[in-house]
Order: sequence, then structure tokens, then C-alpha cells
Amino acid sequence: MQKTLGVKDDIMNVAERLFCRFGFNKISMDRIAKESKHAKGSVYYHFSSKINLMNSILESELEKIRTDLLAIINDSTLSEPEKIKRYALVRMESMNNRYSYHNVLKNRVLESGDKQLMECFSKVHDALVTWEKEQLTAIIVSGKNKGVFRQEIDASKYVNSLIMMLSSLEFPFFIFNLYDKYKNSFDYMIDEIIFRPLETI
Repeated sequence: MQKTLGVKDDIMNVAERLFCRFGFNKISMDRIAKESKHAKGSVYYHFSSKINLMNSILESELEKIRTDLLAIINDSTLSEPEKIKRYALVRMESMNNRYSYHNVLKNRVLESGDKQLMECFSKVHDALVTWEKEQLTAIIVSGKNKGVFRQEIDASKYVNSLIMMLSSLEFPFFIFNLYDKYKNSFDYMIDEIIFRPLETI
């Protein structure tokens, strides 16, 4: 079983490298088999198609993002205000390290894109957003109950606005590679735009 998982991970790692370097449409399953030094039958044993392989890569990348965010969410030493601030920072930091995510996002915006690939990306991304809404709403509700956030804040509307704002930053940060240039200003944005509406008077 462990060997099988090792082969699967190996294929995913090679495919991710090839997709990031050459693009999804320019890489075949034959090329992935050759580069990974695994038989083509072994590749198809683990992945029914190239789109299925990319789906697994994207799910793996977004699972790493969830893991990074859960470390903030489950940290009992952080207050709700601290969790919101750290969440926004860590979310973008973690996404900055997910190169396959960037690659597909760039393909989606700057190129015509493969319809199946776009559907795959949307499905995986929507699952992340649904998860984020649940986690962030719980933090806001907890903060309101403790009196550290304004009572009149609508948790659902605030969370929707927050995710919309963070998602909109993915384009300049990761498509146009501006994350490193503006990451220091992001701290200011979190304090003045994201967190300020939550503060009690």
C-alpha cells in the first residue's frame, strides 16, 4: 500500500512540474509516464485521465492551504481578532507557494483555457471557498459572543465580502507576480480595511 502511494505521489510531483513548466495542454500522459519512469499503465491505474491527474494536484495544493489555515483556526492562544488578521496573511502566504494553482489561474484568465480544466479548477476552488466560509463565520460568531467584535456585524455578509476581497487579490498577486512587491502593504490593508469594520467602539 505504501509503495502504491509512493508511485502515485511520484507521478503527481512529476506531472505538476511539467504542467507548471510547459502548461497543461502541452503535456501528454505519455510524457508524464516517461518523465516519471513509470509504465503508462501504472499512470492510468492511478489516474483515469490527465484532467483527473490535474484535479488530484489541485486538491492536494488546496489541502495544504487548508492545513496552514487550520493551524491558525485551532490555535487556542490566539484571540478572534488575531485569528482574522493571521488568517488573511497566512491564506495569501500559503497560496503564494502553490504553483499549480497559479498556473491554472493564469491559464483561466490570460488564455482561452481548456473547458474541462476550468471546470476542474472551479470545482476545487468552490470547495475551498465553502470551507472558508464555514471556518470564518464560526470565528466571527465566537468573537461577537465574546464581545470582541461589533454586535451589528452580519457574520455571513462580512465573510462573503472578506472572501471576495481576498479572492480578487489572487489575480494581481499570483498572475502578475506582485505578491512580493505588495505583501508589506497587505498588513496595512488587513488592519484598515479588513479588520477595522469588526472593531468595537
